Amino acid sequence: MEASSSKSDVQQTAYLWGSWFAITCLWILAAFHVLSGASPIWLGIVVLPVVLVAGYMKPHLATFACVFLIYSNLPVVAAQFHGLPYAVVAMTPAMLLLPLGYFLWIREEGVIFPWEGMLVVGMVVVQAFGVMFSRDPDESFSDLVRAIFEGLGLFFLAINAIRTPEILRGSLWAILATGAFMGAVTGHQYFTNNYQSNYGGLAQADQLGFSEVNERGVSVIRARSAGPIGEKNRYAQNMLMLLPIGVCLALTERKNWLKTVAWFATGLTVIGWAVTFSRGSVVGLVGAIVIAVCLGYLRPRVLAAMGITAVLFVALMPAYRERVMSLIAASQFVSSSRATEEVDGSLRSRATIMMAAANVIAENPILGVGQGMFPSYAREYGKKSGYSVLEGNWEAHNLYLGIGADSGLMGLSCFLAAIGVVIVKLHRIRRRLLETNPTAALTATALVFSLLIYLASGMFLHFSYIRYFWLLFAFASATATIYSPHSASSRHESQNYSDPIERLANQNG
Repeated sequence: MEASSSKSDVQQTAYLWGSWFAITCLWILAAFHVLSGASPIWLGIVVLPVVLVAGYMKPHLATFACVFLIYSNLPVVAAQFHGLPYAVVAMTPAMLLLPLGYFLWIREEGVIFPWEGMLVVGMVVVQAFGVMFSRDPDESFSDLVRAIFEGLGLFFLAINAIRTPEILRGSLWAILATGAFMGAVTGHQYFTNNYQSNYGGLAQADQLGFSEVNERGVSVIRARSAGPIGEKNRYAQNMLMLLPIGVCLALTERKNWLKTVAWFATGLTVIGWAVTFSRGSVVGLVGAIVIAVCLGYLRPRVLAAMGITAVLFVALMPAYRERVMSLIAASQFVSSSRATEEVDGSLRSRATIMMAAANVIAENPILGVGQGMFPSYAREYGKKSGYSVLEGNWEAHNLYLGIGADSGLMGLSCFLAAIGVVIVKLHRIRRRLLETNPTAALTATALVFSLLIYLASGMFLHFSYIRYFWLLFAFASATATIYSPHSASSRHESQNYSDPIERLANQNG
């Protein structure tokens, strides 16, 4: 017993000194940056969270801080607008090494790597083979390395840092706080019409936006928010994926003040999504709802409430009605040879690029043309569609066609299989724990819904900014691991309260 205690003390000391060594290195790096003339505020922003984590020996706080920083894109904004070194930005996921070291070294727990992780590795292997046969191996390899760090690396670190229901729930709160923060900033920009300012890079916007006819019958240009990401449709997708998480936290919190905070944060997230005026995200939401209904996740009264909310939403933001109505032109585009003149340029270009990607897959079905190489083929294959002439290098603007063009059907199959495995696991958790542990069941449901939103909205967005997807995917995989039938968490007694949805209905009843 004494020998074991002595070993634990040595490990604890080594972990503490290792953490402080990492902090010292960050201080030195940030100090040199400040001495070079940059603003000293970033010295505290970069170092202070890490100091708090190591100083109080709370490794899970590093997980929460990392989730917030990655999903809010604050490190990238700091680099682009305020001179933070990109070396520091690249180190953001390294914050997860603190909890990883704690679980492996102090707690002496094993490494977590579920079956879906093997499918992710399979996708990387396929991409590696594709690099060897691409027209520009150097460029393709650089893209592959970036994809590994932002994809497989982030996934591995996150699932090993989120090991308990408490850490999972704290991480969900951290990511909802991110949505509330971004929604508050971009919402303020919209309601004050302050598009001359980008709020230090936190509220970037597309000034050209889209044309809208106001109540006086005059055509005006409506700007579209792109948040801290700088890409409006991606910002819309990221915010939309947080809505199920916010609703889940609001329904399952046992303290009234926390429920209020969760609903308020969810409302701010909705505002952040709304001011993007993204048509693709609307289609993604509708598609996810349809699938959820087929899976039995949504009851009739919930659908009725969602319908009423949608009507009120359109009434408050009529510009969305015109944006959604423009999607009807897309059906004309494929049904009429004369529709090319009737469809706006954005839809024509997207249809052209999707057809180009489909042609690339048809000619390179196994391994594709190499990781990140489709844009260099876009113009060549876009000419074959006959709908629009493409200028420059375009992305596929479709999740499935983009991955298929770059990685072939083998890479696409690994990607979809990994998501399918996690969704099946979460679906089984929902069915098994809905009566005995409704919090776990609703958490699994919310993450399935978030993945469905990503998959449905992916019909109009290619596989970029992948760190956001892999972080949410890690949340889903961690949930499946924590509440699996063989885990200790799933064997705990459930909370002594009824289904949160039923309880909420009774309270409002």
